Amino acid sequence: MKIDVSNVSKLYKQKYALKNVSFTLEGPKIIGLLGHNGAGKTTFLNLLAGLIATTEGQICINGENVFNAPVILRDICYVAESRNFQEDMTVAQSLKANSFFYPKWDSQLANELLQVFALHPKYKVRNLSKGMVSALGIITGFASNATITIFDEPYIGLDVAARNTFYDLLIEQQIENPRLFLLSTHLIDEASELFEEILILHEGEILLQKTVEEWEKYIVAVKGSTQDVELAIQELEVIYMHTFMQEMTAIVYAEGHVIEGDNITLENVSLQDLLVYLSKQQKARLAK
Repeated sequence: MKIDVSNVSKLYKQKYALKNVSFTLEGPKIIGLLGHNGAGKTTFLNLLAGLIATTEGQICINGENVFNAPVILRDICYVAESRNFQEDMTVAQSLKANSFFYPKWDSQLANELLQVFALHPKYKVRNLSKGMVSALGIITGFASNATITIFDEPYIGLDVAARNTFYDLLIEQQIENPRLFLLSTHLIDEASELFEEILILHEGEILLQKTVEEWEKYIVAVKGSTQDVELAIQELEVIYMHTFMQEMTAIVYAEGHVIEGDNITLENVSLQDLLVYLSKQQKARLAK
């Protein structure tokens, strides 16, 4: 499964939610779609799911444009942050309705997950808590067996134990039925070990797209005295730098370079910190 995003822009009331972005996603793989509020994540997911049209450019799946393409859309399950289900339906009716849309629907898995999340099939959607609605969305996403399965902030209202259940199920499903999972979440450090690739958006533009192996080598933290750190990174692009208690920390693009120097240490940068540093760097560039 291959998603080609070509020069895509989306304009809302004279403001760009996405600005001429181009990238490719291929699966099966678990991909983290990251960025602060307003980065353009949900806009992109709505475009990918064929719910809205691009202002410019196009999104193709295996060479076919997704907009107004019902056959393609049956292979995409989009579990949005809210409003996934009709409130006057029961849980069982909601799942039944979805089973007609997704040709690979797994009713047995849906029933098993109802028990896992302690969700009674006769409950009305309107009477469900936020956590229960999130659980229903998670069940729908997994049971759809859609080749592209999208989870946009899928666990609002769920406690830590339930979120961990979701993570375990995601790994289990990827082993048993590999597909392209797209996960958009603000709980980055909690979910980071799931990702095989990350795509970071900031104010409608792409800041970074890397596999797990690439980002761990691509960006590193260099720590030591100011003199030693500055000497070690003099040929590298600096993303962020700060000094505390006479120790300097520089976040740099390593890009495969061997960083050497006396009395310095190299550390990996967490995804959460990486997002913060890249956003700060982008803001500093725009301010110039």
